[in-house]
Amino acid sequence: MNKLLALFFVVVSTVAFSQNKTEFHKVSLKDKKDNAVGFNFYVENVYDGRQFKENIGTVQKGGFNRKVLANFEKPLAEEFLDYLAIICPKEENKSKISIRINDLYVSELTRAMSETGYATLAIDVIESKEGVDYIVGSYTASTESNGMDVTGKHDERLKKVLQDCLTNYMKTSDTDKSALVFDANQSIKSKAITDVPLKGIYLTYVDVLNGKPIDDTNFEITNKKEKFYLFNKATNSEELNYYGFSDAENFYINVSKYASSKHYAKTEIINGKYYIENVIYNSNNAIAMGAMFGLIGVAIASAASDSSTPMLIDCYTGQPSFLSDSEMKVMLSPYPELLKEFKDSNKSSLERKEILKKYYQATLVE
Repeated sequence: MNKLLALFFVVVSTVAFSQNKTEFHKVSLKDKKDNAVGFNFYVENVYDGRQFKENIGTVQKGGFNRKVLANFEKPLAEEFLDYLAIICPKEENKSKISIRINDLYVSELTRAMSETGYATLAIDVIESKEGVDYIVGSYTASTESNGMDVTGKHDERLKKVLQDCLTNYMKTSDTDKSALVFDANQSIKSKAITDVPLKGIYLTYVDVLNGKPIDDTNFEITNKKEKFYLFNKATNSEELNYYGFSDAENFYINVSKYASSKHYAKTEIINGKYYIENVIYNSNNAIAMGAMFGLIGVAIASAASDSSTPMLIDCYTGQPSFLSDSEMKVMLSPYPELLKEFKDSNKSSLERKEILKKYYQATLVE
C-alpha cells in the first residue's frame, strides 16, 4: 500500500471515529473457563493509577475499520479483582499483595489479509510489612496475536500480559525487590509543571505533579544515541517501567507507549507540556494513542511507516501531539504571521520549537 493510500484510509477511519466519540466496544475479563494458575499469593486490592482513565484504547469496526474506543464493562479495579480471585484465589498458605495499574491499553492494526491485536500493561506490586505498604517492583508486559478478526480477543491478551507481569514478580528474589513506601492517595496537589522536577526517580505522573521523587542514589543514567536509560546498580538491570526521572537539569520521560523501542527521552517544558525533540514512533501505537484522545493530527502524522518527529505530551492529561507539518499548520492557522514563518522555515526541530514558544506566548496574551 503506498503512502497516499495509507493516508486516505487513516483519515477516513479517523474521521469516522471522530463522529462516533460516544461509542464504546466493551471488554470483559469474566470467563467461566478460567482456572487457578498456581501463584503463591493472592491480590487484596487493585489501584487504578493510570494517567488517562477514560478508555483502554481502540478497536476497529466495520468494513472501513473505523476506530472505536474500548473500555471495560465494569470499573477497572472490579474487572481485575474478579479475575484475580479466580486465577490466584485467597488461601491461608498464600501471601497477600496489592497491585497498581499504571498503564493499560489495547489496539489493532489491519494488514492486507489479517489483523493484529495488541495489549500492554504496566503495574506496581505492593507488599505490606509491619503495617506499612511498600512497592517492591514494577513490571510491564506486551503481547500481540494475529487473526482475521482480533477484536473479540482483547480479553485474552489482557489476561496474558497480567499473568506475565505477575509471573515476573513471583520470580523476583527478595534481594532484588525494592522497598518504596506506597501511598494509596493519588490526589494531585498541582496541575501545572513550570520547571524541571526535583532530582530523583518518579514512578507515576502524580508523583511528578506532587513533587515526590524517590532517591536516585542507586541509579545511573545512560545515553545511547539520545535514547536514555535508567540503570539500577542494586539489581544490575535497566528500569524501563518508571514514568520518568530528573537529573535536576533535565526531565526524562518514558516514551515506550509511543516509540518503536523502550526508552526515556529528554524533555523541555513548554507551557505545561513536555517537548521532545524527536521520537521515532511506532505508527500503530501513535494512531491508537491519537484515537484515544480523539486527535486526527496524530493519526495523519503516522499514516506511513515509522518516522521521527518532535512531539508534546501534556503534563497533566498525558495527551500526545506529534508536531508534523500538518499538525503545526493546524495549530498556527489562527496566527497568519506565525503560520507564514513556519512555511518559510526549513522546518527543523529547533525552528519548530521556537515557533511553538511564540505560539504559546500569543495564546497567553489573548
